[in-house]
This record gives sequence, structure tokens and C-alpha cells, in this order.
Amino acid sequence: MKNAIKFSGMAFQMGATIGLGAYAGYRWDLADGRWAEGETAWATVGCTLAATLIALTLIIRQVLNDSK
Repeated sequence: MKNAIKFSGMAFQMGATIGLGAYAGYRWDLADGRWAEGETAWATVGCTLAATLIALTLIIRQVLNDSK
């Protein structure tokens, strides 16, 4: 049961990290006017990808530290 709570907490942490990255990219694109029709929101894509990589790195580090 303890592991289930720990891993569900990691899932929420990962979701929050990716969500914040996507929101930051959205705000960046919105400020630069890239949400017009026909334009690609590259900041949203890039920030979401970067946040996903950061979240995966954090989760892997936590799992490796817990396995010691």
C-alpha cells in the first residue's frame, strides 16, 4: 500500500510538471501572437516536450533512489 501511494504521488508530480510546461508554452505563444489561425504554436510544443523530459528525469531519479 505504501508503494501505491508513493507511485501515485509521482504520477501527480509528473502531470503537474508537464501541465505547467504546456501552460508556460501556451502563454509564450499567446504573448507572441502565434495562436492565430494557420500558425504553429512552437513554444507550446517545445515547452511541453522539455517539461516531459524533465518529469521523466525526476521520476527515474526517484525510482532509482528508492531501489537502493
